[in-house]
Amino acid sequence: MPYQQLEAVCAHYGGAIEQQKGSDKEARRLGTIIRNALGVLREDGVFAFYLFLRYRWEDGGKVIWPQLKALWQNDAIGPLLTGAGSDRDQVIALTDDLQALLLARDVAERTLVYALYGLRAKG
Repeated sequence: MPYQQLEAVCAHYGGAIEQQKGSDKEARRLGTIIRNALGVLREDGVFAFYLFLRYRWEDGGKVIWPQLKALWQNDAIGPLLTGAGSDRDQVIALTDDLQALLLARDVAERTLVYALYGLRAKG
């Protein structure tokens, strides 16, 4: 897949996260959750990232997870998630394929970075 196409897809989903920021206070909270989620993704992996978003659901996970799930289900990316079973089961299944796992981590990281910079640019 061409690198430019990945960039456009990640930018689209990052923008969708950023557009759901709400009030200034909610935008700051969402920015904090995005930064923390990036740290979990980088240090602990995709499954820990999913669990972190579930744990912080009310603080921003409910904004981030649907966009990342849609990204991973997008035909331009894979799709990396099958749509069969619970979200948890799909993420666990994703960890069975190293190439898919690395792609999922890379596009999630890029998407969150775009969302974070979008929040900063408008905040």
